Amino acid sequence: MSSPARARWYNPTSGVYSLIGTNFANSGTRQFTTPGDNGTGTNDWVLQFDLPADTTAPTVAITAPSNNATISGTVAITATASDNVGVSLVEFYANGKLLSADNAAPYTYNWDTTSVANGSYSLTSKAYDAVGNVGQSGVVIVNVKNLVPDTSPPVVFITAPANNATVSGTVTVTASASDNVRVTRVEFYVNGSLKTTDSAGPYNYVWDTRTVANGRYTLTAKAYDAAGNVGQSTNIVVTVNNDTTAPTVSLTAPANNATVRGFATVTATASDNVRVTRVELYVNGRLYSTDTVAPYNFIWYTIFVANGTYKLSAKAYDAAGNVGQSAEIVVTVRN
Repeated sequence: MSSPARARWYNPTSGVYSLIGTNFANSGTRQFTTPGDNGTGTNDWVLQFDLPADTTAPTVAITAPSNNATISGTVAITATASDNVGVSLVEFYANGKLLSADNAAPYTYNWDTTSVANGSYSLTSKAYDAVGNVGQSGVVIVNVKNLVPDTSPPVVFITAPANNATVSGTVTVTASASDNVRVTRVEFYVNGSLKTTDSAGPYNYVWDTRTVANGRYTLTAKAYDAAGNVGQSTNIVVTVNNDTTAPTVSLTAPANNATVRGFATVTATASDNVRVTRVELYVNGRLYSTDTVAPYNFIWYTIFVANGTYKLSAKAYDAAGNVGQSAEIVVTVRN
């Protein structure tokens, strides 16, 4: 019997008695009656205890995780609690919201932090005793920092050539790509067919349009990140219009089978569907001279060659690299 409990002894008879102390969880009055003569009351005695009310709240503290800790995944929140009589229940709270309760030591709750958003959280615990007294712990601040899955695809668009452009020859297709983490590669497509992959910016594809027929083509790009997310550009439509027509060229002077001497003038005419860029004169298959402006005239210094028969020919070029060749003429040098 703990202080300040009080005992009253009613109607004792003479004799020797043994009293056994008992702890009582609740306040109030407890009575023990001695056996007498089958309950007649004769020589019976009553020992009465008046117990004080329990007004002492339990003490409780969170022992893990530590204050200002950064946590992730599943974390064990542990608390210690004690009471002058006994702890009946411990509750765990995050930001004032009840997470769980434990009615037996050690008091623990395994908190799955992936179920909440990353950020700062205030952890507290409450301990209860059998008569309803409540003790509350201090606040423990933790920072939840879980790896957030990357579900954002990269953004990619073709910057050149422009939509509806007309292209020819070798064209550089360029793309710009960005991602919330990192772009790992960019793919270039022509009419849905993969042409090349570039893994480092600036992202380019050198397209030789002379390998395809003239016409309209759709260009697209795809960008990938490390998580496998894929972003696709809007379509760019271009028209391939390559010049595949070779210039025509002929030697107009001297005449075939002519005899020449001294400083002979060799004249060529050339035309193209777009533009002639140069005309070359060949003597016996070897390049002798080049002219880039019409009329295409060449001075052949026959005095520096031996007398005899020579074959003259000409080649004409356009900007697309097409080449036209003249028929050969035969002349005789006689100096």
